[in-house]
Amino acid sequence: MKLPKKLPSFIKHLLIYFLVIGSIMIISVLIAKFGPSERNHYDDSWEEIEPFVPVTNITYDILFDQHSHTKYSDGKLTIRQSIEWHIALGFNAFAITDHNTLDNSEEIAELAEEYKDEIIVLQGMEWTTRRLHLNLIGIEEWNLKIPLTPTNEDIQATIDEAHKQGGIVTANHLLYSERSFEDITPSRKQLMTWGVDYFEVVNGQDFDYLSYEFFLENNDSISLITGTDMHSPSSSDGGKVNAWTALNVTEFSQEALMEQLRKGETEFIIDSFGVEILGTYKDNLVYDIFQPFYELGTGLIYLYLRFDKSFSPFVRIVVIVFIVYSFGIFAFIEIVMAVRNTVKLRRRKYIKNKSQTD
Repeated sequence: MKLPKKLPSFIKHLLIYFLVIGSIMIISVLIAKFGPSERNHYDDSWEEIEPFVPVTNITYDILFDQHSHTKYSDGKLTIRQSIEWHIALGFNAFAITDHNTLDNSEEIAELAEEYKDEIIVLQGMEWTTRRLHLNLIGIEEWNLKIPLTPTNEDIQATIDEAHKQGGIVTANHLLYSERSFEDITPSRKQLMTWGVDYFEVVNGQDFDYLSYEFFLENNDSISLITGTDMHSPSSSDGGKVNAWTALNVTEFSQEALMEQLRKGETEFIIDSFGVEILGTYKDNLVYDIFQPFYELGTGLIYLYLRFDKSFSPFVRIVVIVFIVYSFGIFAFIEIVMAVRNTVKLRRRKYIKNKSQTD
């Protein structure tokens, strides 16, 4: 059997493509993880700032943020910087909920002890799938597989496992999930029946009226909680705070806070204007040069963590891009050839007509 004559050149073309795409992906991930940030924040960026105090008639011991991210997933701040940011924004308790990872647990435990008199830091994880995102707060480990598109049984098992570890479960930004995956996102009634403890009624700057209305009809079975979903201090990335969850506790400790969260006795404070405190920082001019790589790398890291640390999304992306790229090259060549042939044909007609005229 004879191989097609063009196969060697095709293979060469394919290898060059994968080399280029693979290099771009690797460079982008490295830049996103270790490269320049848009702004350079420091551990003391919020040290001199008087903590914000929201105006409210509610009596509280704790102002809690149940949803935030760090550099361990797709956040821009370190854990220490996130702690300082939360203190400046008026929180005295929050959960770190990086996507599908507990690799941050050792550092969280160390810094939670260091800051225990100022702020309570809880271990959490955002269980991130196509169907929905759940915050699992107060868990210590996670050994269950996180499917790309979990079944109802997978979701039930996740909720049960979190409760088994003494944690609480929050359904995050349901409005986003419903917009993106309307046909497969579980209903609020299903989530309540499966044992979800909270609906995130405020995510960043967005208020979930549907969850609030559902709560009014089912407040004996579900509670409400707020989350900044902070990825960076920028207002466009969760850094503008519009809500705080208020609780009362018997003592200022992780155990007392978790006990109160399990009871579901929360209130929330809303600031319609929102508060943004960037702290001291320096703009990073180098970031502008590498921004396309940074954005691509951040997206690739998010996909890797979101899909249970699987490389399958990358393979699909590479194949799709290759098909589009190859089709584009083929179409470009065909267009160039068509234009060239048209020009040649018109030139011949012109020469022929001119010779007949002469």
